Amino acid sequence: MGVTDSNCSSFWWRFALGLSICNVVFTLINKRCITIEEHLIKDMPKTPFCNHHPGSGPYTECNIIDLRTDLSEVGLEVRSLCITSDIASIPANAFSHLPSLEVLQIDGKSLESVQSGAFSGLPNLKHLWLLFSDNICRSVAIESLAFAGLTNLEELTLIGLKLSNVSSSIFDPLVSVITLDITRTCAMNLSDIFCYLPDGMSHLKDLNVIDSGISTIETKECPGGSKTWPVTVLSGIQNLYLEGNSIEIIQANSLVVFQNLSSLFLDFKGKTLDSIWESGIGKISELRLSGTVVEKYSINFKDLCHLASKLHLQSLSLTYTLTDRLSAEDLKDCGTTLTKLFIGSSEVDHLDFSFWTGNAGIQTLRMPYMKLKEAPFCVGVNGTVWSLTSLDLTGNSIKDIVGDQFACMPLLEQLFLSKNTIKTLHLNAFHGLHHLKILKLDSNKISQLTAKDFRSLQALEILNIDDNIIETIEDGTFRDQRELRELSFGKLEYVYTLHLNRIFHGFPPKIQRLSIDAHYGTTFYMGSTPQPKGTFLLELNGDRLDFADCNSTVFQAVRELKVNCTFFICKNEFMAPYFPNLESFEILGKAEGPHLSYTKINTLDRLKHLKLINLNFFNFTEAGSVFRNLTQLQSLVLVNCHISFLTESMVKDLTSLQLLRLYSDHPLVLIDGVFEVLPALRAFVLDRVDFQCSCVSGWILDWAESTEKVQVIYLQKQKCVWHYKKLNFLATMEKLCQTDAQYICYVATAGSICLLLSAAVGYRFARWPCVVLFFRLRGWVERRFGRQWYKRRRRLQEIEEIQYDAFVSFCSRDEAWVLGEMAPQLEEQGNPRLRLCLHNRDFEVGKDIMDNISESICSSQCTVCLISRRYLRSDWCSLEMRVATHRQLEEQKHRLILIFLEHISPFELSAFHRLARMVRSRTYLDWPEDEAERVHFWDRLRRNIAEDMNDTEEAS
Repeated sequence: MGVTDSNCSSFWWRFALGLSICNVVFTLINKRCITIEEHLIKDMPKTPFCNHHPGSGPYTECNIIDLRTDLSEVGLEVRSLCITSDIASIPANAFSHLPSLEVLQIDGKSLESVQSGAFSGLPNLKHLWLLFSDNICRSVAIESLAFAGLTNLEELTLIGLKLSNVSSSIFDPLVSVITLDITRTCAMNLSDIFCYLPDGMSHLKDLNVIDSGISTIETKECPGGSKTWPVTVLSGIQNLYLEGNSIEIIQANSLVVFQNLSSLFLDFKGKTLDSIWESGIGKISELRLSGTVVEKYSINFKDLCHLASKLHLQSLSLTYTLTDRLSAEDLKDCGTTLTKLFIGSSEVDHLDFSFWTGNAGIQTLRMPYMKLKEAPFCVGVNGTVWSLTSLDLTGNSIKDIVGDQFACMPLLEQLFLSKNTIKTLHLNAFHGLHHLKILKLDSNKISQLTAKDFRSLQALEILNIDDNIIETIEDGTFRDQRELRELSFGKLEYVYTLHLNRIFHGFPPKIQRLSIDAHYGTTFYMGSTPQPKGTFLLELNGDRLDFADCNSTVFQAVRELKVNCTFFICKNEFMAPYFPNLESFEILGKAEGPHLSYTKINTLDRLKHLKLINLNFFNFTEAGSVFRNLTQLQSLVLVNCHISFLTESMVKDLTSLQLLRLYSDHPLVLIDGVFEVLPALRAFVLDRVDFQCSCVSGWILDWAESTEKVQVIYLQKQKCVWHYKKLNFLATMEKLCQTDAQYICYVATAGSICLLLSAAVGYRFARWPCVVLFFRLRGWVERRFGRQWYKRRRRLQEIEEIQYDAFVSFCSRDEAWVLGEMAPQLEEQGNPRLRLCLHNRDFEVGKDIMDNISESICSSQCTVCLISRRYLRSDWCSLEMRVATHRQLEEQKHRLILIFLEHISPFELSAFHRLARMVRSRTYLDWPEDEAERVHFWDRLRRNIAEDMNDTEEAS
């Protein structure tokens, strides 16, 4: 008929819980998720676990405790989500409220299960990355439909999952996957992996089974025989990566299904190369064989070339291997298709540098970390020309680049000589390299740069000479490099004066990045160098950077400036203002260095990004004016700038600021209202800020809790200074700044909650005993003090209100019997005719059910209860009986008549204590099964009800 007593009790519980939300003490600012726009990501703290896919912002990073609750902080617009968590399970539809997600990364090292439909509701998800373990494989209960709904997923990465313990149909929903990366699966046989691939995964191109313990590749049936290899899927795979597996056995024809493979990467035990060919694999473009760092495996290059010829290889790579020799004779058998040869971190006992003449088709040669002391590729080849376009000799021990060192490589476009021990670039060192575009000479021992070193490199676009201690640099060193886009050189240890106009003879017109390491310090002269055609990034490093030409037109083309120095000056003034078109400025100084005035940073009104590290603002006036006029600034990073205060007036012009990041070794006071003038602020990051342990800073906590648009990041980790000690900021502020009013409100809130909870419990379990006690006490008082006049007056009022002869309490399941038998017999037949109150007919519409019951019983002469098993199970019928019982206790004239419609044993009644007591102490009626006895039943019932009518008339 309505709401049960338990529902009514739950209402009070909900009300009490709602009231408890009013918490007036300081609470831990513990937001679990950080969301940032893509253009601000470079200024956020780096999370090693989270990878950011370009073009997939906004990005959110979460440290989850409760998956559903904490993820409620994530906005619907987020496209990349990275989760670190200790949760044990991912339930169904865990991320369905984030339909825009394209990238999802989960660090699930504590995961025990992933339920079916865990990733349902993500129609746009393209990249899913799940980490189950860093260094082992774990058994995780992943249900067969865990990936259901990911019909557009393109890349799936599973790390540390023991695949043998999950259903073989787990990948069935992934019909659009292009890359499947399964790392550390603890599979012994590659065939076991193939059995998990469904026939519908027709777009699969890249299969990575890395570091998984695979030792055997053989053809065998799938476990249970219920599934076979998806031949169509395997034949479409283009790249198969098996590195990190100690493969010892490759069975004949075990890879015959791979007829369209482009790349095969695997560790090589060195036993035989024939097994690779006998595996039945088709033509492939790239083969990479690797030993291990601990143990290098021997390989015969001649046999390897036979394999390369059979497979029609275009690229051959060897790492951590041993070979007795490499000569032109060995390379002849590698076939005519081989164009790329990579031999790295390996050892060759007898290396003939003319080996390349055995295969004229090689275009890319990489030999890094081979302990080479020289590279005479062009010596003794009798003028033979090599078609090489890329040569990588990084990490060797080459000391000199002699004349015509690379003369036999006229088509060379890329040359990498980093991390060698090169001291001298001899005359004509790069002679003949007219097509060279990229040259890297960083991390060597070059001390001199002359005008002849790069004269022939007129097509050069990228030149890197970083980390060389350069003592002299001649005029015209880069005069012929008109195509330069990137140039970096230094350390200019003894170059105290650098005339840029002279070394360039006209600034490179296409320059995009210029990096100069002046080491101890250099004075720069720009001269009459014309402005580049485009814009570029300028990076400067050195203890003292002094510019003699403050207004050079070159500075107008600089859009991004990164400086690391103590002095950055022009005529003893801070240099930055002379770059009028700067959009990004980063400067790393030395806080203990001499003071400079940085006020004119406020003239850079086009700045969008500003990062200041270890600058010393020597007075409040300067700090207060640095950020004036920077109305376009979007991100501001301040690290140890000795700012004691941040006030509203200091930052009032930063109307476009979206991210503010602070780090300070010294106490910093944020004045109340400082964030109210930053309408665009979205993230406030506190790497480290030592506040003062004073209630002056208490407003920060209130603001951080109440703000909805700004993410306050790492506030819970901050400290405050108290008597030369550093204490936790939040905990200390709670102890110091909790006012009396707050304490009283807290006590009042706690007391109200206790009172309401007590009332709810009392209403649920002691309501009716209390009502009975009340009526009995009132009756005793009336008898004790002789107030019978009150009872007579009350009785007369009730007589005037009597409307029915009997209130009938029955279960809705017995409604047909009441309307078909009882009502016609008592209301339409016999004498006297009775007036019955039936709830389905006579209750007032729109009135509360409890009020209807109470008023109907009070306006009836007696109550008739129709007892059945369904009646006993009805909460509302039980309530009607209790109201009638209490009515009888209050007024002895009100009678309660019990009629049993079916036989109910005393054992069944024992559970209903109130009714059992009434049956034992009162006479009741049974509905007769014999129709002949029913006439007598109706007469007896009418007579009992009419008896109440007569008693009422006599009382009146």
